[in-house]
Amino acid sequence: MALLDWDESYPQPTEYNDYYQSYIDRISGRNVIQELIQQGQKTYALIRQLSTQQASHRYKDGKWSVKEVIGHLIDTERVMAYRALCIARGESKSLPGFNQDNYVAKANFDQRSLQNLSAEYDAQRNANVSLFSSFNTAQIEQAGTADGSNISVRALAYIIAGHEQHHLNILEERYEISF
Repeated sequence: MALLDWDESYPQPTEYNDYYQSYIDRISGRNVIQELIQQGQKTYALIRQLSTQQASHRYKDGKWSVKEVIGHLIDTERVMAYRALCIARGESKSLPGFNQDNYVAKANFDQRSLQNLSAEYDAQRNANVSLFSSFNTAQIEQAGTADGSNISVRALAYIIAGHEQHHLNILEERYEISF
């Protein structure tokens, strides 16, 4: 499937759990692949321009550091892409959920360098653009079960982009990071 074939491929509410509606609503364009590419470039540039002090900042006690937010974006994108791959390949078993707080707590993102996090982010995003670009129409429309709910491959692409936009907004509003 070519990039342009995603142009009119917006997910329908029956393709995902209501929990994801706010993420999907954040993506106004119809070509989610182009959105993933542009957003990836923006986020990569943001990570690369952060100072060490900014990367360690927490806007409130008990909240994630900026590095932990970046790591959470990487983890979530990896999980959602795995779900998309499994569903596109016809997996019929229910895929597990994940606890974002447990993942962040065990990841040691604060001990990693910004260069390391930016490289992983970039690699993950580029791999996922390739993955989603490789799917044909039947694969994009394929649905499966993840975390106990119905989800389509198409919806997962939009969730990745919308989830990241959600966190970019938080970085700007609560962490006061300009980009």
